[in-house]
Amino acid sequence: MPQGVVKPSNQAVAYGDPLMVEMEIGANATAAEMKAGRVVIFDDADQTVKEAGAAAANVVGFLEVDPAKTKSRAYAVGDQAKVVIGECLAVLTLLANEAVTRGDPLVTATNGKLAKQAVGAMGEQGQVVAYAWESSNVAEDTEILVHWKPSGEPAAAA
Repeated sequence: MPQGVVKPSNQAVAYGDPLMVEMEIGANATAAEMKAGRVVIFDDADQTVKEAGAAAANVVGFLEVDPAKTKSRAYAVGDQAKVVIGECLAVLTLLANEAVTRGDPLVTATNGKLAKQAVGAMGEQGQVVAYAWESSNVAEDTEILVHWKPSGEPAAAA
């Protein structure tokens, strides 16, 4: 048995039995970005999702692989998708040129990818959705192992 957690080859969830729901890829989603391991937010209609943007709040979850497809194949607008909303270890997409170390808090970046939480004013950093489970610092988007554990975004002082 290997030591530690092994990244799965054709699913996003690496370890755990998280809560998942079926949702529809919304009309405002960018189909090319709707891949397993990408973070999603609510779209305009109930029970629909689209890719998260930078420093998103009110994150729904992340997309899991469609059992009839491969991990790299994107969902189309209108497709039913499995959305992971519960805590687990998962393989998600980290934005290029993000230097992260194990334990770093992660927020959403463009197109449902993840980035290291930046130092900034409370309420402007985005919702911490995961923590890096491995270190990475590469020049292209990459998949890393994370502890998916969304938390509430702190509110700015009034």
